[in-house]
Amino acid sequence: MAKVIFTAWKTKAQLLDVRSEFYPPSLYNGPDMRSHACATVEAWKLRGNVPHHVEATALLTDAILHDDGQRNSIFSIRATYSAAFCRFVTGLVDTKVTGPRRTMFQRAMDMGLPASFVELRHEATHREPPSLVVLRKAAQRSLEWLWDNYWASIDLDGIGGAPRPAHDENLPIATALSRKLHEIRHGSGSRPVLKKRKREQEDAVAGQLLEICSASEGGISAGLAKLAVLLLDSAMLVDSERKLGDSMDAMFEKWDLVLQKMADGHSSFLLFLSEELVHKLALDPSTESLENTVAEGIFLWLEHLLTSPAWESQRHFLPQGYLLAVCNDHPTHWAKMLGKRLKLQQQGTAAAVSAPQMTANPSSKKRAQPDSTGRFSKRLQEHGWGLAAQWESRPLGVTSSH
Repeated sequence: MAKVIFTAWKTKAQLLDVRSEFYPPSLYNGPDMRSHACATVEAWKLRGNVPHHVEATALLTDAILHDDGQRNSIFSIRATYSAAFCRFVTGLVDTKVTGPRRTMFQRAMDMGLPASFVELRHEATHREPPSLVVLRKAAQRSLEWLWDNYWASIDLDGIGGAPRPAHDENLPIATALSRKLHEIRHGSGSRPVLKKRKREQEDAVAGQLLEICSASEGGISAGLAKLAVLLLDSAMLVDSERKLGDSMDAMFEKWDLVLQKMADGHSSFLLFLSEELVHKLALDPSTESLENTVAEGIFLWLEHLLTSPAWESQRHFLPQGYLLAVCNDHPTHWAKMLGKRLKLQQQGTAAAVSAPQMTANPSSKKRAQPDSTGRFSKRLQEHGWGLAAQWESRPLGVTSSH
């Protein structure tokens, strides 16, 4: 006997219309219909049987539409974002639902929800509402998660939210990446692996992740950006159970070759990864504490990228200026630590560039002068760089006496 499913909408076409109003196509240039979509969902709620994913989409979208500093106070905007976000997360991971007793973090991991969502929900519920920068980003990422885990499945499943096919090529990119990361976390076993075989496995993992990212609708860059978010949210790079002061060497050894292989093929990946790390470190309220072990792990990852010889060949892809700007604008404890490290790194680089070249005799203190042998970098000379014949030292603003 066929199973009868009651829905708040009369036909699938109505649900698809609402979806297109919440998520208009990239080429759409008509009026903004998001407010109409929110009103439609509100009417559906009077009929009942509205899936939580649909209601959460309406609440988060309405919060974004409420984000107008000229009409609403900053406090009310933050409160609206916080309420919508908390209801979205709580409705998914509420521990009071039927089934075995599990923590919110465990339920979030089971359904592929970023662990940072649970942390931010706890922050907004029990402390001051997070900053607008954090809330805006969380709302946008929540809508992206709802698209990947509900709305994108409507064409295949009819009403959305049903189990998706097992074929990876039919899965949303975020879901496929989450499954692959879950396999990496739980599929390695405890037996030792030979070094040669381990390198082959790491190459295979990097290739599989790149293949999934390349299938993203927004291109491989959009897929790599999602991967950077998932690596951090799923606690793949920083063990959530680590203690303060624990070494990160094992984690570096586990991930360095995989991440380097991806950065070699697509330099933008290192840009996305470093930005996500610094955003989590400086913008997330949950990492402000001096005793936060995850924040310490993120700091150690960024320090590793900045100083480790293993990353020397890819280091020029790191947006050090942007990282320093974020640390200066949000001077939390760990952001200050990173800012100091970045300044030392920049000073060391500048000293290495300006250091005088020595003659072949190590005991000689005489500066080497430019000559026709090409002692200095031809590339620097092509861009107008060279050594001054005579350096005149005087305070700023004081003109020459000549």
